[in-house]
Amino acid sequence: MLRIFLLFIFLSSSAFATTINEKDKINTIDKIIVFVNKTIITSNQLNNEIALMQKTYKQKGINVPNNEEFKNNVLNQMIMLQIELGLAQKLGITATNTDIDMALHNITKAQSLTVDSFKAKLLQDDISFDTFKKQIYEQIITERLKQREVDARIAVTDDEISQVLNSEIFKHRTNYNLSYIIIGTQEHATTIDRKNKEAIAHMAYNALINGESFNQVSIRYSNAPNAMMGGELGWKSNIALPPVIVNELSKIKKDEFTSIIELPVGFLIFKINDIRKVGVVQSVKQYQVRHILIKVGENNSDEEAHQKITTIKSQLDKDTVNSTAQNEHFITLAKENSEDASGMNGGDLGWLSVGDTVPEFENMMLNTQIGNISAPFKTLFGWHILQLENIRTVDKTNDLLKSTVKQEIRDMKASLLYVEWLRSIRDGAYVKINE
Repeated sequence: MLRIFLLFIFLSSSAFATTINEKDKINTIDKIIVFVNKTIITSNQLNNEIALMQKTYKQKGINVPNNEEFKNNVLNQMIMLQIELGLAQKLGITATNTDIDMALHNITKAQSLTVDSFKAKLLQDDISFDTFKKQIYEQIITERLKQREVDARIAVTDDEISQVLNSEIFKHRTNYNLSYIIIGTQEHATTIDRKNKEAIAHMAYNALINGESFNQVSIRYSNAPNAMMGGELGWKSNIALPPVIVNELSKIKKDEFTSIIELPVGFLIFKINDIRKVGVVQSVKQYQVRHILIKVGENNSDEEAHQKITTIKSQLDKDTVNSTAQNEHFITLAKENSEDASGMNGGDLGWLSVGDTVPEFENMMLNTQIGNISAPFKTLFGWHILQLENIRTVDKTNDLLKSTVKQEIRDMKASLLYVEWLRSIRDGAYVKINE
């Protein structure tokens, strides 16, 4: 449970450290310690966040000292969260109660728990259910903000894909499970500023050399978006990583770390958690799908869209005993009601593979039987029902390789752009330590 909980509380940290002076140390009297744009952070809020993180790390077997460095890292996370939430509010990015309920459903389902048993687990960990729901709300908002401001700006050209597929490194491609530490620099940092950041990077590197765990060094020094989670990046392919990083990774083995790598975003250290060679997949499953979409927006509130799609589903359920009639009825209702370009074709989306759609749609597609119509479900596009018409297995080796390469390049670009974006919104925010 705690692993999932971390996904909702460990949000991005700043590329620039905000420190607490001696006279600003937290005491038992609640007071405003930071002004962030139009919001504030109090000493009690900081204390509560520190206590929660320390407890979580202790249960993960990581001992975190209760020192100023750790307090400053936690505070920086809280500052960045307020900056992101404020920006999301300006852009009109919201999350409904339905969104939160769906997220809760996915979490409890993954843990094979009921909502009541999940609440009991939270209570055991001294976490209120309302606090947890608030964390989910904030995670949904910040993820949607990232999708809009970062992910939507990423483009991968056919030339980039072809260059990788025709390269020598592609023939010997390797996947690395990585963690990283970033000592970020300002976009227009002076030579002195970069030298200071480089000195911090050397302090982190020396701590690793002296046997301190990568997780602890990440927590202490890194300002990567996931620093408080040990800088875990997951699986990354050498074909999508920048050559300077691949070159350093090629020099080390599993459980070892690279030397300091200098990039425009700052100074980085990578650790290899695991390595695996990539096999070529010869075939892939595809799913023939129709759907009906009711969008949430100016014409429909979330509740109205949900009600409309539920009504359509009820109409189709009357034809369950006659599959031919149900199929024809689905096509007719899609043409009449679906607010998607596929509506004019009876909701036909053609043959879809895993990875072609958003996770919520894919999950429903994979869990619907051939010939059946799904229950209503929601994605970022609105409320859907889908009909799974057929499944086939086809040789898609070339297409799959291209798709995989494209996604890996996209993921790496997004990781680096995300760090730069966090740096830019931090630069543009008003942040003042209360003296």
